[in-house]
Amino acid sequence: MEHQKPVLHILVVGFHHKKGCQVEFSYPPLVAGTEGRSECPSGWKYLPTLALPDGSHNFASDFVCFNLPSLTDPERSVYGISCYRQIALEAVKNRTADLTRSTVQKSVCTLLSLPIYGYVEVKLSLVAQAFFEQGDFAATDILVKAYEQLNACLTSLEPQEIAPTRLHFVGVPLRELLLKWRHKILILFKLLLLQKRVVCFGSPVHPTCALILGIASLHPELISKGFQQVACVKTSRPMSPMPTFSTSHEQREEREEQEQEVEEAVQSESPPRQAHLPASLPEPDPVPTGREADELNDLDDGRSIASAREATGCDDRTIASSSSSSSASSSSSSPGTSLDGAAAATGTVRPVPPAPTLVRETSVDTIASNFSSLYAIEPSEWGAPLRIFHEGQLCLPYLSLPYMDLLTDPSVKGYVIGASNVLFQHKRQLADVLIDVEAAVVDALDPDTKRAIQLTTEDLRFVDFVVRHVQTPKEDAEGSEAWIRDQLYGYTVALLKTSLNQDGSKEMEHFNAHFMAAFKATRCYADWCERTGGGTVPAFEGLLGGHPFAGTLSVADMKLRIAQTMQNSESGRKLNQAVSSTSRAVGGALTTAKGAFSSWWTSFTAAPQGGQLAPADQQQQQQQATVPDDGSDADRATDDEDDPYPGVPQQPAAAAPTPAIEKEVSQPGASHRSVVEIGREAELLDRGGCDGGPTTNSGAVREKTFPGV
Repeated sequence: MEHQKPVLHILVVGFHHKKGCQVEFSYPPLVAGTEGRSECPSGWKYLPTLALPDGSHNFASDFVCFNLPSLTDPERSVYGISCYRQIALEAVKNRTADLTRSTVQKSVCTLLSLPIYGYVEVKLSLVAQAFFEQGDFAATDILVKAYEQLNACLTSLEPQEIAPTRLHFVGVPLRELLLKWRHKILILFKLLLLQKRVVCFGSPVHPTCALILGIASLHPELISKGFQQVACVKTSRPMSPMPTFSTSHEQREEREEQEQEVEEAVQSESPPRQAHLPASLPEPDPVPTGREADELNDLDDGRSIASAREATGCDDRTIASSSSSSSASSSSSSPGTSLDGAAAATGTVRPVPPAPTLVRETSVDTIASNFSSLYAIEPSEWGAPLRIFHEGQLCLPYLSLPYMDLLTDPSVKGYVIGASNVLFQHKRQLADVLIDVEAAVVDALDPDTKRAIQLTTEDLRFVDFVVRHVQTPKEDAEGSEAWIRDQLYGYTVALLKTSLNQDGSKEMEHFNAHFMAAFKATRCYADWCERTGGGTVPAFEGLLGGHPFAGTLSVADMKLRIAQTMQNSESGRKLNQAVSSTSRAVGGALTTAKGAFSSWWTSFTAAPQGGQLAPADQQQQQQQATVPDDGSDADRATDDEDDPYPGVPQQPAAAAPTPAIEKEVSQPGASHRSVVEIGREAELLDRGGCDGGPTTNSGAVREKTFPGV
């Protein structure tokens, strides 16, 4: 596999209205000796369903990351990235007979020998855009040129140069994920260590793939060195979609023994730094190598050479002091030394005594220096990466429906998969933990798993520290993606160091005792103990055990616990929904009441139109209210009986007194008596101005208002 090109194939997958998803073009051909059309190897017969995800017809574009087992090596995987597009039929210039729908759905896909999804995604998106814009799907020359240029660009880099340039992390939106998931990022980080059956579902597929790859990138060197067997499993069913190999079990064991002998020989030739230096000799200036040199050369990382030297020097001084103290104690207590020698001769592992714990400091600088001493250790010194996806543990960022039966195979021990088909969500027996990517909900179906993934107070302090720096990034790269990975790197080192303590110790409880018990029972932890000789890592000798954020409780810790409970528990989510719906209802009622009050107040305070003081009927009511009761009630009763239009508002017939009345009424100094006299004079004038004998005021009003009557 080392001699293969980084880009193995580039292909086009389309949707046929009769045949479904199929490969329309591949270069080089997927099946040797063919034209590369409509043919897939038997081990990859469901490859088209991965490139065109379920429910893709609901979206115009999407990106899909998936993994396949290698067809040539049973212990290697192939990594795929697909760029999906849906365009209108009118945009196609060269229309063929199979284009019978109003839209065209196709994907441009690449199969890689390296897990550099994001780097190829950026390049592939430009290639797919040019391929669709030309409007002729038969013109595949652009794809052949893209295949050659990508290989030429990647083969110019040596394999050891790919990790320092961080091609594995390109395109992983780590900051966006942390701001969305917040403290749940640490839950997902620890969940991967438990090797459970985790199903992430969401549509479109790209956010789900980004979440799985983002969490995997937080584990030290997991993607770069621990992704070789993410899709490798030897199934026990004859109709399995996975490839079959003729390699016998004895041959695999012999090859593993040879690889282990080579690793032991390399370790014996290069002993750890300063492991056997006497305490009296002066320490040489540490030279940044490996991980430190990579990070110092990276312009994106804000740590300076001076800070790295300071962190390494602190670590070396701690190791030297611990070695001097251990030598002094061994010289003063010879019986203990003889007991240790007897234990080593019998092959038993002596329990490691609990180390002094870290004390939480309020100073951010102290916390940063503690973490710098943790992630200054090179990954090779403590056996990184942890083999999380190994021996039946699968990591499939996207899995289509035809592969569902693979999850129930006895040889599959655990997995982390992404899916867009709703059937994966309903098949709850296939998962220990269900993750809703769109709603950011982690639902642990197993009670033991639910207890194990609960975050402690120290964990909440740690993730709150990381989130606060991500929200307000600084110029010295605090809050950047490289800085985030360094924090999780230090957390992993502290976790492994604390796991060597005795069960039931206080330091174990800082990481959740249930989680530590479940983690120490996993296959990846047993494999790490085997590779490190029971956890005897020389680099751990100078480290303090326990959680870096251990300390006494405070009010801030109580706030973090309440917020975490409200966001993560089922009762908390129901309470949040109830409060949200109630607030919407109350807010709508307040808005309606405010609108009604505003309209009423506007109608009450609005100025009269046309400069009039008030309508005529209001003036008549005002006059009637000011006239004393001197027999006018009888006149009004008589007028009502003679009025043929009792429902029509009536106005005074004489218009001349109206300005006088308005003037008198409008004057604030007029007395009540003058108002009454003016009103009676107007009434007499109305009665005297009518022809044909005595009439009432209402009759005058009737003549003036209705002259035709």
